[in-house]
Amino acid sequence: MALINRSIPNLYQGVSQQSASMRLPTQCEVQENAFSSIVEGLKKRPPTRHLAKLLNGNVGDAYVHVINRDTSERYIVIVYSGDLKVYDFNGNQKIVAFPNGKGYLTATTPREAFAAVTVADYTFFVNKTVATAMTGATAPGTIKGSKQRLTDLPAAGTNTVGDLWEISGDAANNFDNYWVKWDGSVWRETLKPGLKYQFDASTMPYQLVRQADGTFTFQQATWKDRIVGDDKSSPISSFIGRTISDVFFHRNRLGFCSDENVIFSSAGDFFNFWPETVTNILDSDPIDVSVNHTKVAILRHAVPFNTSLMLFADQVQFQMSARDLLTPKTVNINVTTEFEMNPKCKPVGSGQDLYFAVEKGGYTGVREYYVQPLTYTNDASEVTAHCPKYIPSGAYRIISSNMEDLLFVLNTTNRNEIHVYKYFWGGDNEKVQSSWSVWKLDTEDHILNGEVINNNLYLVVQRADGLFLEVINFQAGLIDDDMGVLVHLDHKVQLTGTYNAATNLTTWNLPYEEDKLIVVLGGGFGSSAGTVLTTSQPTLTSVTAVGDYSAHPVYVGELYTMRYQLSEIFFKDNNDKSSVTHYQLMLKNLEVLYTKTGYLRIEVTPERRTPYTYTFSGNTIGSSVLGTININSGKLRAPIYTSTKGLKIEFINDTYLPCYLQSAEWEAILSTLSRRI
Repeated sequence: MALINRSIPNLYQGVSQQSASMRLPTQCEVQENAFSSIVEGLKKRPPTRHLAKLLNGNVGDAYVHVINRDTSERYIVIVYSGDLKVYDFNGNQKIVAFPNGKGYLTATTPREAFAAVTVADYTFFVNKTVATAMTGATAPGTIKGSKQRLTDLPAAGTNTVGDLWEISGDAANNFDNYWVKWDGSVWRETLKPGLKYQFDASTMPYQLVRQADGTFTFQQATWKDRIVGDDKSSPISSFIGRTISDVFFHRNRLGFCSDENVIFSSAGDFFNFWPETVTNILDSDPIDVSVNHTKVAILRHAVPFNTSLMLFADQVQFQMSARDLLTPKTVNINVTTEFEMNPKCKPVGSGQDLYFAVEKGGYTGVREYYVQPLTYTNDASEVTAHCPKYIPSGAYRIISSNMEDLLFVLNTTNRNEIHVYKYFWGGDNEKVQSSWSVWKLDTEDHILNGEVINNNLYLVVQRADGLFLEVINFQAGLIDDDMGVLVHLDHKVQLTGTYNAATNLTTWNLPYEEDKLIVVLGGGFGSSAGTVLTTSQPTLTSVTAVGDYSAHPVYVGELYTMRYQLSEIFFKDNNDKSSVTHYQLMLKNLEVLYTKTGYLRIEVTPERRTPYTYTFSGNTIGSSVLGTININSGKLRAPIYTSTKGLKIEFINDTYLPCYLQSAEWEAILSTLSRRI
């Protein structure tokens, strides 16, 4: 027998579902409502802050799009029940005009049926269930005849305005037949008579346009007509007669994915999908190319990535590249990787990498697409390989933060959960952090969508009493200025109460319905700041407390619990990499190093026994000040004296106070179960 000790140098590597004996010491069994930071350590995740109530009622599986126009104008667009509404980030509904009606907004499941992209004041909406079409209009005119060259046409004085001729060309020409029309002074290139030339705008993507007066118009776009050539020299775009699966903007062109084709507008002219001339191929001409593969490759998504465009089919990924300019002559599409993907979840780029979801056996995996820096080959490694059954199936949204190296994954199975991937690339292109965890909101919250803007994750959340906009600010070192610490309450609001001397009650009216609220006195209350009041709720939208607390704002919100469970402790070799299973550990004690912490509880549950706890509440002899929020740094020690087999050790914070955990250390008695010979 020997007395040994080991350290767990950090607690920010997240969850692993490998066998506990195979895990890194820095990986854990459970991490809920905690944020893995290589700078600040493991901390309680920041709270959701209430911004606005958008509307009453339930919007079901609505499609939600965020317009980030500039720092002063941001909007939430919601499509549901055949309607479209626009709100600013303060919850003010904007006027939307529908000059062409709302028929294009009809869909059984709007979240899956729509795609959108915003370019300045224009947001292009695609209904993936609507097949595009041409109108019945045809080009007018009669063909007077055919000539080989333009110079063979009749002299100016013998022509009538509107005369049409076909120029058939000869062996020396590098173009197909084309048509010209006399306009009274010159011959101009025109369209072959009898051809359809006009998109049916009612079936094409619509546009949501921000007007100068701050209102919006949802309307059919004015798509340009075919003006030259015939079906061979100026063919109808391949999306006609098909549905459009995605819309995007790349290299100053509007683009669509349709079937196995990717189609671009003319450069700088988003409403034009026809060539200006058929006598030459211009760099600005529209582009319409198909992907080639032995598998069926129906394109689902297009994502601009570095200087190229990534195209995603169900089982194949393509990369579309070009030289300095994207033109019909330079466009090139190659197969990069062949992985199955979840077509209902659009991939996202984050820095030099790109992430996409895969469905596997009732769970969701996430792959990281990247280019090998030395060989310039492409690969897509699975960043959920060590926790393959962690994210439930039904992923519908991946949100990235380039600034903070973060991914957020939303799924339809547990609509109140956000699965968080925190990663960090060190020197020599080495990933030194790869942490998965989960943030859990109230079980009644259904997250419809989210968007990262700067250091803020904006969430559109459905609750029983309506649709809400909330934000999580994950900036390092964030505090509430009047408190000196961050108040950890979900749906957090600052409210000023009204005092009734007759009843001796202070009442705070809420911007939402909730029955699990607490009230914390704000910094204006001086020595009483941080006190949690005893309250009651006469209604779901009000909360009261005995006494006069109307002088200053208070914090109101819902408590949430941070929970971190250590992996089962094993004795490992000197390199701390492989477990030595023929030894038995009797754990004597464990210490966790904390900083800037107001509350921490260690719960220890031996196998088949009741748990016991050790608590730090911020009050440390010699450092606490009466009447203030006590935040301290130090170590919390938990005597244990039990076998590590089946032992459950959890770090818990279920208060509004902060908690930062840096490392842990344990001491155990080591005994051998067998002898090596």
